[in-house]
Amino acid sequence: MPISAAQKVRFEAFELDRQTAELWKGGYKLKLQGQPIAVLALLLERPGELVTREELRQYLWPGDTFVDFEHSLNTHIKKLRQVLNDNPEAPRFIETLPRRGYRFIAPVEIVSNGSTRQTVTKTDFPSRQSIVSGANALSVEPIAMPEKAEPARLAVEPATARPRNGRYAAVAIAVVVLASLLYGLWLYRPQAPVVTGIHQLTQSGRPKSLMGSHRVVTDGTRVYFDEVNGAGWHIAQVSVKGGDVTYIDTPLIEDPRIADISQDGSELLVVSDQGEKHDDTATKRIAFWTVQLPSGEAQRLPDIAGQYTWMQFLPGSSQLTYVKGSSLFAAERDGTRARKLIDLPAEYSVHLGSQYVVSPDAKTVRFPAKPWEIWQGDLATGESHRFLPRFPDAIYGGGWSHDGELYLFDQLVYETSSIWAVAERSFPWRAADPHPVRLTNGPISFPWATVGRDNKQIYAIGESKRGELSVYEAKTGEFRPYLSGASIGFVDYSPDGQWITYVGYPDGTLWRSRADGGQRQQLTTPETGVILSPKWSPDGRLILFNAWQVDSRKEDFKQIYVIPAEGGSPLLLVSGKFEPADPTWSPDGKSIAYGGAGGSGDATEVRILNLSTKESSSVPGSKGMFAPRWSPDGRYLATQSSNSRKAFLYSFQSQIWSELPAPPDSASVGWHTWSHDGRDLYMMTSTHKVLRYRVPDGRPEQVADAKDTGILCPVFRWGWWFQLTPDDRIVMLIDRGTDELYSLDLEYH
Repeated sequence: MPISAAQKVRFEAFELDRQTAELWKGGYKLKLQGQPIAVLALLLERPGELVTREELRQYLWPGDTFVDFEHSLNTHIKKLRQVLNDNPEAPRFIETLPRRGYRFIAPVEIVSNGSTRQTVTKTDFPSRQSIVSGANALSVEPIAMPEKAEPARLAVEPATARPRNGRYAAVAIAVVVLASLLYGLWLYRPQAPVVTGIHQLTQSGRPKSLMGSHRVVTDGTRVYFDEVNGAGWHIAQVSVKGGDVTYIDTPLIEDPRIADISQDGSELLVVSDQGEKHDDTATKRIAFWTVQLPSGEAQRLPDIAGQYTWMQFLPGSSQLTYVKGSSLFAAERDGTRARKLIDLPAEYSVHLGSQYVVSPDAKTVRFPAKPWEIWQGDLATGESHRFLPRFPDAIYGGGWSHDGELYLFDQLVYETSSIWAVAERSFPWRAADPHPVRLTNGPISFPWATVGRDNKQIYAIGESKRGELSVYEAKTGEFRPYLSGASIGFVDYSPDGQWITYVGYPDGTLWRSRADGGQRQQLTTPETGVILSPKWSPDGRLILFNAWQVDSRKEDFKQIYVIPAEGGSPLLLVSGKFEPADPTWSPDGKSIAYGGAGGSGDATEVRILNLSTKESSSVPGSKGMFAPRWSPDGRYLATQSSNSRKAFLYSFQSQIWSELPAPPDSASVGWHTWSHDGRDLYMMTSTHKVLRYRVPDGRPEQVADAKDTGILCPVFRWGWWFQLTPDDRIVMLIDRGTDELYSLDLEYH
């Protein structure tokens, strides 16, 4: 018979049914499906021949699929060998040709419908389209399996009954019990997820996150997310298969953002800012709405908690959950029947309250804590403890799958977020120990993901980060690239103007190069921390910088160093619980001034370190101030208040502080910078306007406006940043990155 007409292929005791994409052995179907069986099909198509890794990649993954190919292919080959009981050191079936590919080495037989065997050296398999299609799924057509023939029965004479031995019966019972126990352990074992493919669902080119924070939810057929179009936020939606992005019309809600989706997928919980005053969380008000799907009909919920809080649906009920004070409550949508669910511990981070999540069975809550931890609370006992206490890095966010068997969270390393998962299937008598598994590892950052309703996909906003260093042209009010538009920030020129030091974005490492970009040299590694505000020493021999271990649980995560300008090992100058930050050189290079305590209330103050004596002293009257900047002529220190709403000047001659006039239309100011002649002080407002003050008592003068420009801070998701060139032109880092919606295919092993 023609090879192309063959339905089944046999090797040793195994038989592959090409029509149903099933592997059989001795009349029993083996547990093998998806891409591993597609790999086997291709190898059997060319027995005895090399099938390269590149051929396998093209065979399994379409051109629009992003995947960790090496890891995925190795996983599929390992799975095949497990099912075939094949040894890679002494293979019977699949031989590895290092760095090249694989070869099927066993004899292959084609079995006709009449079970006639034909031994071949190369089978005539169908084209790829009949094996792999769409999202790498096998094409399966139903086929009725023939009934097994009944075995012949021998007629025997009845034997005389003998008494059974009780010992044998006990052994048999024990074997059955043990087998049942082992089967139960196997049945309830947590299955580790693996990402086998990544697909981009949207191509709108519009922002979809607010300083890295957003929610993505799905009802099983569509994915809902936030997106900016024009001057405001919209609730966007797209099919789970991708396509055009459309918006849900919510005319009653200004700048809506998704907070949650109901358990049945019929309505969204949406949040919008209301009556925000001076950007202060103490006076901030946010309103919550329910939005029906797909109509978009909206209804505002009463302000149950008051002030700044967050809400989520309570699974399995019609109630809502919310944080009030330091406790988590549940109540009806009109605010009645309120009840306390749990008291949150002191470790709870109220400013990250939007990230708490209740499990689908309404028994557990997980919530953020400082620094960069997730805690877990038992809603029955009220007890709380840290989730994954041995996890070495910063983690945040998190959310369960619809059935509660998979929990996702994010690991933050500098500006890059990776998705991790914990399989949470429990044994009937106790919960299984959590074993986190990394699902993504760059270069795309995936903050905050959600699991599809069938647990076969993850939906997440993928961020590709890039900035463009740009200079502001005062005459035209426009930006143009500066230093070739490099993705860098915190640029500082050496005293002779021949060299620059800067911080790379988004990796946050310190570099040095010629002013024209030549002779680039990396000065720090990520292990040092995220680098802020490097400054050349007045003699050009050293570079002063601040390092933040933002993904560490160290108490002294802010440290001040100097490093030789030619490179070498950083020398630690200041560390400790004071959290030293924002160092600045004295004009003579003999001292540095710095702030501390993260700009937190009266705990912060400005100190000066004498580099000769290694002793620090407080600047009189600087309680509640931070971020000092020494003027080039040495006469003043410029600082700001702990809430960033006031700016001050300290005169070394008079030892008196004076307050600069506040800008009329801004909640806060920051990144104050001296002109190079020391006559003017520049600072940026929270509305992205740059002001210039004539020192010591001038009124603010607006010199730049970037409110309609997407600008970045070189190291943080939040905030803004600017600086001055040697000729006092304004430089900012313009956001040139992209964020789009992706789906990630999941398999379980």
